[in-house]
Amino acid sequence: MSAAPISASEHTVAEAAEAAVTAAPTPELARKAAAADAEVGSTNSSEDSGSPDYVRVKLTSLGFVSVFIGLALSIFLAALDQTIVSTAIPAIAKEFQSLDKIAWIGTAFLLTSTAFSPLYGKFADIFGRKPTFMGAIAIFEIGSLICGVANSMELLIFGRAFAGVGAAGLFSTALIIISDIVSFRDRGKYQGMLGGVFGLASVVGPLLGGTFTDSLSWRWCFYINLPLGAVTLVVVFFLLRIPHESDSIMSKLKRIDYLGTFFVFAATICLLIPLEFGGKDWAWSDWRTIIMIIAAIVLYVIFAVVEVKFAVEPVIPPSMFENRSVYALLAIPLLLGGAFIGLIYFLPTYFQIVNGYTATNAGLALIPFLVGVVIMSITTGQLISRTGFLTPFFYIGSTLLTVGAGLLSTLTQDSARGQQIGYMIIAGCGIGFMLQTRILSIQASVTQANIASATASSNFFQTLGGALGIAIVGTIFNNVLASELGPQLSAFVSRNPTGVGSLPDALRNKALDGFSKAFDTSYKAVIPMSGLIFVIALFLKQSRTPRQQQSNEPAMVVAE
Repeated sequence: MSAAPISASEHTVAEAAEAAVTAAPTPELARKAAAADAEVGSTNSSEDSGSPDYVRVKLTSLGFVSVFIGLALSIFLAALDQTIVSTAIPAIAKEFQSLDKIAWIGTAFLLTSTAFSPLYGKFADIFGRKPTFMGAIAIFEIGSLICGVANSMELLIFGRAFAGVGAAGLFSTALIIISDIVSFRDRGKYQGMLGGVFGLASVVGPLLGGTFTDSLSWRWCFYINLPLGAVTLVVVFFLLRIPHESDSIMSKLKRIDYLGTFFVFAATICLLIPLEFGGKDWAWSDWRTIIMIIAAIVLYVIFAVVEVKFAVEPVIPPSMFENRSVYALLAIPLLLGGAFIGLIYFLPTYFQIVNGYTATNAGLALIPFLVGVVIMSITTGQLISRTGFLTPFFYIGSTLLTVGAGLLSTLTQDSARGQQIGYMIIAGCGIGFMLQTRILSIQASVTQANIASATASSNFFQTLGGALGIAIVGTIFNNVLASELGPQLSAFVSRNPTGVGSLPDALRNKALDGFSKAFDTSYKAVIPMSGLIFVIALFLKQSRTPRQQQSNEPAMVVAE
């Protein structure tokens, strides 16, 4: 991509326009907006913001390539941190002698990264894309450093929670920045490449974590983030020039919706804790589980009331829902996250227990699934950019995912490796068709002023869907397994799942049949999730990417 640098006058105009669309709608801001629009029209009439070729922020070719590499590194960092620690957990538990707290290594990261996801969209509007992105990287780096030097399990868990706050911003803000520096026509292919980077990091993570743990130390699973994050910070600081408001820090802090932020954070934490521990440490009928879920529902209702009635600059602006398709386009990532994580979370367990693979080989066995995700994510981005179509990819992706989940549910201990590979590729391709489509669709359905909030909200719902998917699939799996194995064999497997191979032939076959039945039933739970995506997509009407007539109109996907 080649473009001229922003001139001083264009920079000033962009700042005024940004202030007009992101701040409270006062008469003074309306005057600034009108003046900015007039000046943009006179100085840059060939590139109106309604055109698919419009680019809000211009960069030189070298600057664009450098910034894109920086954004890709940030996505790689955040995705890597989610998976790299999985193969290091046994070594961490051994060093700190805290097996009972080991689940919190993942839980702490999940809680903060999910809860903070919807907040970064508004932070990007208030403080500017660049400061918000750099702040997220800095928080992530500090959290990684704390994890690397931790001398106790408690400090490690704190570091993971701290890093999760930054990781939430890395995903959302990177996609928001792409929407500023790339025209809508080309956005698909670049977001598709970022999706490919995410998939690549997911594949590399467990392998890299195992290598570090065996050859150096588990601490390098966190130290590796420091040089990569430093490179990203330098590139973004020197090369990314995005217009921002020149208001004082105090005036920006006053614009934050503190009440809405508190309620969405509290509600998400109350929902995620029982989803994480329900069916394992807590029974689903446990009073703690029930109370926290009820509290989450009440807090989300209060959050909605605050956003609609009281907030001046809401975390999730009600104006974002003027296009009814936004409801559907937030339901889709919720279901997609549940299907994606629900499948990938238990596949390694299948390979380890039913096929007798080691942890490393189980990670390698997942490569066909993730290759399908990566290749189709990149390919779909290219196709969207070339054709302008969006909704057909939901139909294709949900169909493939439904078929893939159904086929995976038929796997047994006697299934051939070719079957496993083929089924995983089909499911992976289905997910890849939809990963970037869901972001591009929601960005096309809101005004320019709401793109940041819409992008962050989509990421929030996909992450939340992942937590729901694990809870649903895990509960079904555990219930079916307990029913198939009986109390004594179930208790043995619970204490030593990888010891199934050491059982006498009759008990081993019973255990393996029980696991196969549990995987079969739990994977079938993914079928209605992906099927619902197809049904929801039917309510979206969009033929091809049109040219907007005005810059303040949503672009494409409209509910019927």
